[in-house]
Amino acid sequence: MNARKFVAANPDRCIGCKTCLAACLQAHDAPGGPGEPRLQFVSTLRVSTPITCHHCVDAPCVKSCPTGCLYSDENRVGVHEEKCIGCHNCVLACPFGAISIKSRIKTRRLGNLEVNCGWAPVVIKCDLCAERPEGPACVTACLTNGLMLVDQDYLDNLAKEKRVHAAMSAESHVHS
Repeated sequence: MNARKFVAANPDRCIGCKTCLAACLQAHDAPGGPGEPRLQFVSTLRVSTPITCHHCVDAPCVKSCPTGCLYSDENRVGVHEEKCIGCHNCVLACPFGAISIKSRIKTRRLGNLEVNCGWAPVVIKCDLCAERPEGPACVTACLTNGLMLVDQDYLDNLAKEKRVHAAMSAESHVHS
């Protein structure tokens, strides 16, 4: 199985505006939802960049989930929100730090009345805006083109470019 598409961030282009967070939140704003963007954001003195799920083919988060809340299909790592028990295994297993657990209000309908039943955990991670035909909202919204949706072809071309660069660099060292 080939690598899946995922959102890649270029920290050299990120200006820390967090427009990606706002676009993600807007794309996932639903009544009763956790009200959280599906990507994480890191900002230090030296770097600012969003962190997103890489939708790993052999996803450690999926393997670590005891309830089947996280699942892997042909295109991505998805979430069955209702199955989350808040164990945080996925948070610990993710090598990218791209998952968090938040709480949402759990409700139940009694006739015409919706009753608050307390809080329920929910996994927060990138879903590639699967419901948006135009793709991930964060990529579309990024003001500096610092986010891109990459696939196996992109990764193969990048590796090829790096090999060519390495060969040219080695050749220049031999002739100097």
